[in-house]
Amino acid sequence: MNRKTARLRSTLLAPALLCSTLSWAEESPTPPPAAQVIAAEETPLLTERENVQRFIERMVSKHQFEREPLSELLNQLTLREKKISPKTSAAKRKAKMDNPAESRPWAEYRGKHVKPGIINRGVKFWKLHEETLAKAEAEYGVPVHIIMGVLGVETRYGGYMGKNPVINALATFAFNYPKRERFFTSELEAFLLLAREEKQDPFSYRGSYAGAMGMPQFMPSNYRKLAVDYDQDGKKDIWHTPADAIGSIANYLRHHGWKPGKPIATPARYLPTTPSTEHQVASGDSLWTIAQQVQSQQGGSMGGIMTQLQQINPSAFINNNPNQIKLGATLKLPVAKEAGYKHLILKKLRPKFQLQQILDNGFQIEPNYPTDAKALLLELKGEKGIEHWVALHNFYVISRYNPRTLYTMAVFQLGEEINKAYHAEKTVETKPEITLNTNANPT
Repeated sequence: MNRKTARLRSTLLAPALLCSTLSWAEESPTPPPAAQVIAAEETPLLTERENVQRFIERMVSKHQFEREPLSELLNQLTLREKKISPKTSAAKRKAKMDNPAESRPWAEYRGKHVKPGIINRGVKFWKLHEETLAKAEAEYGVPVHIIMGVLGVETRYGGYMGKNPVINALATFAFNYPKRERFFTSELEAFLLLAREEKQDPFSYRGSYAGAMGMPQFMPSNYRKLAVDYDQDGKKDIWHTPADAIGSIANYLRHHGWKPGKPIATPARYLPTTPSTEHQVASGDSLWTIAQQVQSQQGGSMGGIMTQLQQINPSAFINNNPNQIKLGATLKLPVAKEAGYKHLILKKLRPKFQLQQILDNGFQIEPNYPTDAKALLLELKGEKGIEHWVALHNFYVISRYNPRTLYTMAVFQLGEEINKAYHAEKTVETKPEITLNTNANPT
């Protein structure tokens, strides 16, 4: 690193008022060879782009960064360019950027993340950090095996955290990919603030292809907000300090609403049911309550269902008044275009339906689950065919780490397998030895 680069990076770390006395004119670097000068002139500077100028203005006005040092820093970045091959369709390129692993069947994705080698390494990591993990569970309410699931899926317990300069990764997506510009510009902003707060060279941080950092793969905004110094050594080191990584994951999940002691997900068995086609009006029934029953079986909007009920059964309403329905009348119910449970499967992982609604559509799960709890129905392509799962609030909390169904299920199931293996080994280790007294006299 030359003198100017070193000074530039250290200058960037301080607010404008602290940097204003430094003079860039004092620097007199050796002129580069002529060939390099020509190449530099032919390559447009990053700061000539309009979106980069907007970012610089934001950092200067909002966070008092010095314009010139920040501009020079950004011009040092090496951004990845979009690779476009005539053999690669636009749809395939988009799928790759969105996350190619998530387009795989669940059986394949599970096989990548929930396998014996990863489980065994997880057990070893748990044994090595038992006290810290137990402390984090007690303090944050997040089970040890869920923390282990996150660490295992994210970085194999710190085995692979990425070697990309974080600043380059973030800037690539912020400035080269318009559809991702808003999110990654915000993360680049958080990263530069982080480097300034920690008084570190922005180029010294390493992370994933998308700029996620350390053992828990935190994005910069999450690092600044939720990473913790769990070993209390004065640094939030999620790269080299397992205690800090453990505490940070637990803090992250608690922050997003983890409910201690509550279930996460359970397998569900589907037994097809025949939707009701008629309903006899009983005391306490109303157009609204009857429409709710129809909606729980086949989905649809309440307004649309109520309109259909009135249109199909005009004689059941007194003076065509939807608020006056005849007691004992037999109503014909609208029939769904797609009968079954598909309306219960949502794109987003936030639980929406009451568990009882899912059960009413032909699903069976293990007992002792609260039927009034908000739940989510999942349908996955497993090794032996379609798998159904019922997930609750804590499953959604895990998804706040990565809002993908397969990712969230992998964290959950890897954690479950590690938990089983860890306690199985503990049982063997604590089992008392049985000795035979070979000198005993027979009776």
